Amino acid sequence: MDIFDFLNDISPWWWVAAALALGAIEILTFSFFLIWPALAALLVAIFMWMSPGMSGATQIFWFAILSVVLTLAGRYWVMTNKPTSDNPPLNNRAAALIGRQAVLLDGLTGRGVGNVEVDGIRWRARLAVDEPAAEAGQSLSITDTEGMVLILTR
Repeated sequence: MDIFDFLNDISPWWWVAAALALGAIEILTFSFFLIWPALAALLVAIFMWMSPGMSGATQIFWFAILSVVLTLAGRYWVMTNKPTSDNPPLNNRAAALIGRQAVLLDGLTGRGVGNVEVDGIRWRARLAVDEPAAEAGQSLSITDTEGMVLILTR
């Protein structure tokens, strides 16, 4: 007895219903994952309309293969087509400070990390590569960030 015998004589509409259910869960959860198996279920329904005698094991095979392929292709597509923003540092507080001046609270040498103050707020910072040592109280320019650490130059 085949474990997928119960799928042998089903209508393609069952796969359409599965696609709609997965799509509804996607809409409710915003997981950005279930959309791809939902599309795979829809494609299996189309395959069943083209080949009505498809066995249950074949249906599950195509659903599994299409789910994996569509998930990987969808992930690649989403990663390569990220939307651009008019204000890229909007959610990155450190990047929003690039181009501003910071007052050094500690002396810095080499790649050591110290503290600076920008608008009364204390930030971790370090000097850019090949930048000479800086004394406390100096005003330096913020040119880049590494996470939440500000990179400073003269």
